[in-house]
Amino acid sequence: MLGRPARDLRQVENAFAAQPDDFKIFLKKVLLKRQVCDWRNYDSDDERIRKEASYGSLISPFLLLSTEAGNAEQSACSRRWAHQFEKHRSEHLPIRRPNRNGPIKLGYLSGDFHDHATSRLVGELFESHDRQRVTVHGYSYGPDRDGHARKRIAAALDVFRDVKNLSSRSIAERIHGDAIDILVDLKGYTSRARTEILSWRPAPVQVNYLGFPCTMEANFIDYAITDRVVSPPEYQIHSQEKFAYLPNCFQPNDTRRPIPDGSATRARYGISEDAFVFCCFNAAYKISPKIFSVWMRILEAVPHGVLWVLVRSEEQATFLTKEAVSRGIDASRIICAPHASTNEHLARCALADLFLDTLPVSAFTTASDALWAGLPVLTCAGPTPAGRGSASLLTAMGVPELVTSDLAAYEALAVQLASDNNYLARLRRKIESARFEGFPFNPRGLARDLEALYGKMIAAAC
Repeated sequence: MLGRPARDLRQVENAFAAQPDDFKIFLKKVLLKRQVCDWRNYDSDDERIRKEASYGSLISPFLLLSTEAGNAEQSACSRRWAHQFEKHRSEHLPIRRPNRNGPIKLGYLSGDFHDHATSRLVGELFESHDRQRVTVHGYSYGPDRDGHARKRIAAALDVFRDVKNLSSRSIAERIHGDAIDILVDLKGYTSRARTEILSWRPAPVQVNYLGFPCTMEANFIDYAITDRVVSPPEYQIHSQEKFAYLPNCFQPNDTRRPIPDGSATRARYGISEDAFVFCCFNAAYKISPKIFSVWMRILEAVPHGVLWVLVRSEEQATFLTKEAVSRGIDASRIICAPHASTNEHLARCALADLFLDTLPVSAFTTASDALWAGLPVLTCAGPTPAGRGSASLLTAMGVPELVTSDLAAYEALAVQLASDNNYLARLRRKIESARFEGFPFNPRGLARDLEALYGKMIAAAC
C-alpha cells in the first residue's frame, strides 16, 4: 500500500524463511515478487497457488487472476472467498421491492472515487445518465483526497456520500435507507474492497460491474454487467451471477480527456526516431515470463525494435533488464518509463508504434488510454474474462484484426506490423477516426444501454 514492494519483499522473504509452511506468508511473497518482476520459481509458485486453491485454501480471487487458472478454478476460488461474507436470510435487511414508478434509484459503490483508473472511466458516464430514467447515488469508502477526479465524480452524482468511516453494516443500512433500487459494486474483489456491505442485501437488485471482470460467485450478487467478448455465453456455467450483456463494449471511457497534440518528442525520453517502439504500460504483476519471452523473440526478429515498459521501482527495472539479457537481448533495448501524470502518459502512448498486451491478465484502462492516443494495441484473447479486456475494446472499435487467438499468431503479427509501415499506418488512421464514431468512446450511448439493462433488472425483480 505504501508503494515499496522491494523493501517489503525482503522482509516477507525473511518471515517465509522462518515459516516456510505458512501459506499466507507465501502468498504475500508471491504478490510482492510479481510487483517487481522477480520471476524466480515463477512456475512452481503458480503451481502451488493453484494446487492450494484446489484443496480449498482461502485465496484472493484477484491474485488467482494472474495465474494460469481457468474459469472453473477461478469460479471455485471466488465461491470460497464469497462464503466468508454471506449472511443467513434472517440477517438481511428488510426486503424491499424496487420502485417501478419514476426514475430508478441507482447506487454506485466504490473505494476508488479519487484519482484512480475507475474514476477516470466513470466520470462522463455518471454525467451522461438520463435523470428522467435514473437518479444516481454514489457511496465512497475510499480515500477522500480532494483532487479533480473526486470533485468531478461528486458533481456528477445526484447524491454523494462519503461513508469510509462507517462500518460495513452501517453503510448497508444507509443504502437501504436511501431506498436504492439497484446497487452497482464497482470494486468486486480488487484491492481494499468492502464486499461485506452487499452481504446484508441493502438493495433488491445487486450488480457486479467494471472493477472485477470475473465472477464473484456470491449469493448476494444477482448480475454481472459485461459484454459477449469479455464473457462469452459459454462462460455462464462458471458464474453464479447472471450475465447482463451490453450490446457494445462494457467499458465506459472519458472523451473529455486531452488528445496528445504531438508536442512530445522521443528525444525527451532518449528514444531514437528510427527505432520501432513496442510498448507495454501495464502493471508489473500482469507481465509473466511467458509473455516476456514472446516479446524478446519479437525484438530478436525486429533488430531496430525497442521495448518501452512501465517501471515502478529500480528493482523492477533491474529484474526486467536481467531477464532480457538472459534471453539474448541487449539491455539498452529495454527502456523504462516511470509513473507519469495522465496527460504525459497519453503523450507517451502517442510516441510508440505498437502496444503489446499481456496474458493471462490483459490491459483494460491502459488499452483504452493507448487507443485514445491513436496507438494500435495488439492482444491475444485469453481463456478467462481477465484476459479479454483489450479484445473487447478492439472489437468495439472496429479493429478485430488486432485480436489474435494464440501467442504464436500474436508474435507473428507483431513482427509483421513492425515490417509493414503501410499496414500499421492504416490501422492507426482507422483507430484515430473511430475515436469519434462510436464505441468504446461513447459514454452517452453506454449510459442509454446501461439504463435499458437496469430497466430489465427492475422488471424481473418486481
